[in-house]
Amino acid sequence: MEKLFIGLICLLASYAHAQDSLYVYQTEGIVLQGKPNAKTRVQKGSLLTSRVKVELQPQASLTAISKEGLLYTTADPGLYTHAMLLKRRTQRYPKNLSANYFKYIWSELLGNSSKATQIGGVFRGESLMLFPADRSHIAGSRLEFRWLQDAPEASGYLFIREAEGEAVLKLESNGSSLAFYEHPFFEEGKTYEWAVTTEAFPNLNNLRFFSFKHITKAEYAVLREAQVSQLNKTLLAGLSKQELETLLCEEYGLCK
Repeated sequence: MEKLFIGLICLLASYAHAQDSLYVYQTEGIVLQGKPNAKTRVQKGSLLTSRVKVELQPQASLTAISKEGLLYTTADPGLYTHAMLLKRRTQRYPKNLSANYFKYIWSELLGNSSKATQIGGVFRGESLMLFPADRSHIAGSRLEFRWLQDAPEASGYLFIREAEGEAVLKLESNGSSLAFYEHPFFEEGKTYEWAVTTEAFPNLNNLRFFSFKHITKAEYAVLREAQVSQLNKTLLAGLSKQELETLLCEEYGLCK
């Protein structure tokens, strides 16, 4: 009984701690956290507790959200404590999204729905790839790829291959994204894998690849209906159609 009571106290303390934390919604450039000799990259989905300090390197930016759906953003280089981030509240919501949208994201991240682990799992880690997330479904003639850069203007090498074939597409970029419009390499119904590296000639067997399936609009409609049926109806009621489409793409890997 005593162990159960102590466990309950720890659980409640952990939950209360999370309530006061910020979750990272978006980063650009290099944002780090941790001790000088053990720094890790801050990415979307990272939890910023009151004890965490983050370091923004030149040309980097950070946007985080609170449980109320409030946004905090900074783009100035330097070291930030939790209190300093809370002074960076912004009234500008990206892509015409609202506080209701970010309240939903917070609810999902805290585990208030059956899909919370999917959100947390997609974005954490030291991988450079950002979008499409692993095991995504993408509909439409435009395919965009986004990744993290090791340094501003640093070259990155994008490798895309068929999951069940020999064809490999390789491109070099000094930016952090590339988009394809009706490119003949991509066919609806096929699954592809992609990776980004700073090496021009890596051993592909040693790279971590994300996968995505290029689907038809009809397939998208079926998957959309199935996914929406699993979401929190009360929270969804506060979202616009555009916000719902953004939610499905950014948090559940179902995009068009």
